[in-house]
Amino acid sequence: MPALLPDQHTRNLHEQEVDFGHSFLPGILFAGLLALISLLTYLTGADLTWLGVLPRSAFGLVGIVTSPLVHSDLLHLLSNVFPLVLLSGFILFLHRRVALRVFMLIYPLSGALTWLIGRQAYHVGASGLVYGLAGFLLFNGFLRQNRSAMAVSLAVLFLYSGLFYGLFPNEERVSWEGHVAGLVAGLVAAVLYGEGTPKQEVAAPIAPGVVQRHMSHTLGPHYHYFRIRYTVQEPGRGSEKSYTYTLDAATGEAVMQTKPAAVSSYKNKSVEKGNGRGATG
Repeated sequence: MPALLPDQHTRNLHEQEVDFGHSFLPGILFAGLLALISLLTYLTGADLTWLGVLPRSAFGLVGIVTSPLVHSDLLHLLSNVFPLVLLSGFILFLHRRVALRVFMLIYPLSGALTWLIGRQAYHVGASGLVYGLAGFLLFNGFLRQNRSAMAVSLAVLFLYSGLFYGLFPNEERVSWEGHVAGLVAGLVAAVLYGEGTPKQEVAAPIAPGVVQRHMSHTLGPHYHYFRIRYTVQEPGRGSEKSYTYTLDAATGEAVMQTKPAAVSSYKNKSVEKGNGRGATG
């Protein structure tokens, strides 16, 4: 049997779909920049390896900024571009509030750690950044003990199970030091900026002695205003109670009845106020 969704619910789903699609746009633009640099390098025959990170060298510090932009060949570029777009999109969609800070921390920190622990060679490519983004999603779930965040962590483990393979010196031309540095940078970002389910704000009870102005629709041919003073019970003491108020024509104020009224000239409507209940006409 077909179900009809309310307009508001349909709009919310549409807005989430738009936000999800737009979350991948920054990663796509960054990947386009990497592809453009690689294309120009291929067409001009230029060798940009010297822009990589050269560990423990003063000139090699330049590579902290430039090394993620340089790739050795097309296969190297493609192996980094697709996970970079995917991981950055998920971080921007799931952690929009801290996504920029996460990226701005992982980018330089992964390069700086590579500069400290790397072997004496030029380290190029965005693989350190990829490992950092994956590490943030991976560690955030386990550190926060949040179900949704842990589900993302398990998804990262399943999709990128080969991440751990790149953390060991298996191939001479692969910068496993950059991978380790990126993963550590992701861990630092998860500790500093990780987040789980937002805390639900608890509504504060009405302060004792609050006077509210109410309008009655039943007091004669014209609208009249009267005031009701609420005395709110302290949280955690006793159960909720319902009080009935009647209008004092002499003072224009509503007062609580000391005993049930036999006849009422207007209907009572129960409204909740904090931990107590008041009835107004």
